Parts: sequence; structure tokens; C-alpha cells
Amino acid sequence: MILAKAPLRVSFFGGGSDIPTHFAKWGGATISTAIDNYVYVAVMHTPHDHIKVSYSKLECVTDVEDIQNEIVRNALKFFGIKSNIEITSFADIPTIGNGLGGSSAFTCALIKALSAYLGYEYVNPYGLAKTACHIEIDLCGWKIGMQDQFASAFGGMNYIEYANELGNGRVDVKRLDSNSIENYMILIPTNIEHHAAKILDKINFEAKTFVIRQLADMAKMQSTQRVNINEYGGLLNSAWMLKKQMTEGISSEEIDSMYDRCQSAGALGSKLLGAGGGGYMLALTDSKSAIRQEFSDRICLDVGISHEGAKVVYRD
Repeated sequence: MILAKAPLRVSFFGGGSDIPTHFAKWGGATISTAIDNYVYVAVMHTPHDHIKVSYSKLECVTDVEDIQNEIVRNALKFFGIKSNIEITSFADIPTIGNGLGGSSAFTCALIKALSAYLGYEYVNPYGLAKTACHIEIDLCGWKIGMQDQFASAFGGMNYIEYANELGNGRVDVKRLDSNSIENYMILIPTNIEHHAAKILDKINFEAKTFVIRQLADMAKMQSTQRVNINEYGGLLNSAWMLKKQMTEGISSEEIDSMYDRCQSAGALGSKLLGAGGGGYMLALTDSKSAIRQEFSDRICLDVGISHEGAKVVYRD
């Protein structure tokens, strides 16, 4: 059996500029961090002539084309695996629609596990991230960005820059000092499932170019400075206000109310994570107890930073 894990992520600035159709023309930049909550994938050989996949559903098929899970189906086809395999996935927290990059963490863990299962392993995080992007964007056909795959593959807090076509679409990753921010992060569940692809499909990226470039500029500005938590909080608020302008459905009355309650409870800055519409809200605060008290009816997550990216943690 092979067991791999990959971290979820929290995004701060630049979301939307990592969409290939945007940065191919304008370039892009994001700042995000991997967090110490993980997606796990176990892979093992079976003598039975089938493919068994266990996640939030259970699938057992004899033809790879019959697998409903798009990531698993396309990953198995990518690696040329046709049968005699069982794949099980689980996570520290529910990952469906939480805005923490769960799909990409699953993809990264799956790639690590499958490559190790075949007798080699993606040890270069850049190659792992690019392969995860290829499976999700090219093979699955999802209109999503690239920061989640790189965040999960590399681990740590990173400034990620996406070059335009003149730069051959290169992606550069710069590790940032996370010591000043790690103790201030708390996540509050909206208890609303978000669907990134549905939100992104609504955005007219051409019409919202100016907004997206402003978000990317925030990331660029912070990439050269040591984290000042008060400044970060203020910029986080500004980023959220800009993000809400991109399309309807990113926020709602309930989400706006949550944001206001975070600020009233002393948050230095808050924003909804992921594409929007639901999932977790991030608050940067020096009084986590006040946030927990304000949202005492919910399970708030006190998260730290995962300094390691996706990796194999067990093999026999």
C-alpha cells in the first residue's frame, strides 16, 4: 500500500489572476499558504479485475472510462493504469466545497501515490504541480486557476507569479516568511457549500481585467515586504471588497453579515476563501477567542502552516 498526503491552502491575494486565460495576456500573481490540514490518498494493488474508488462515494468498475470521479478517471488514464487497483481518499476536514483547494490537494496526493505505486515518484514539486494542473485543467476541462496545485505541491507560504505568453507561461514560486502570520489565522465555516467552477463560469474575465490586476498588484506589493499583520489585515479587507465586484454570487447577505461580525469581533481583516459563494471565511485576528465567541454555534478552525508540500508518508 502507498499512502500520500497533500495540504489544503489559504489564499490571501491575487485570486483570479492565476486563471490561464487571464495571465496568458496580463500575467498574474498570488500569495497563499499551505495549512496543516491534509487530504490523504491510499493506493493498493488488488488481485481482482476491477478498479475500486472510495471517497465520499464508492465506485467499483471494470472499465476506467466508467469512473465518475473525473480526477481519478483522468489520472488513471494519464498513468496508463487500467485495472487491479483500489484507491481510498479521506481528509482531516470535509473538503467538498470548502474553498480550501481540496480538489487540487486530492489531485496532488493522488499523483504522488500513483507514481509511487508504479515504482517512481514525483519528487520535484514543480513537476507535480504542473501535472496536477494538466489533469484538472486540460484533461478534466475545468476552468480553474493554478495557485491551488502549486500551493499544495510546494507547501509553505508562497508568492507565485504567472508569466504571460511572452514569458512562455512560466510559473515562478518564491517562499515567504510566514512567522509573522501563522498565529493570527482562524477559519469560520459559512456552512454553505461553494462550487468554484460555477462561480468562475459567471465571471467575465475580460470585463473584470482591471479588478483582477488590482488583486494581483496586492500580491506583488506584499511579495517584497516582511509581513506586517495590521497592514495584511487591511489589504485583506480591500481584496475582499474588490473580489465581490467580479460577479454576483461571490457574496450574499449571510456572507456579508459574517464579514461584519468578524470585524465587530476585532478581526484585523477577513475574506471568503476560494472562488466565493460559500466555504470558509478567513479572519486574521489577535483575539481568536473573540471570534470563537461570536461564532460559538460553529466549529472554527485554528490553523497553522504546513511547511511541507505533498508527500508519500507510508509504503509497504
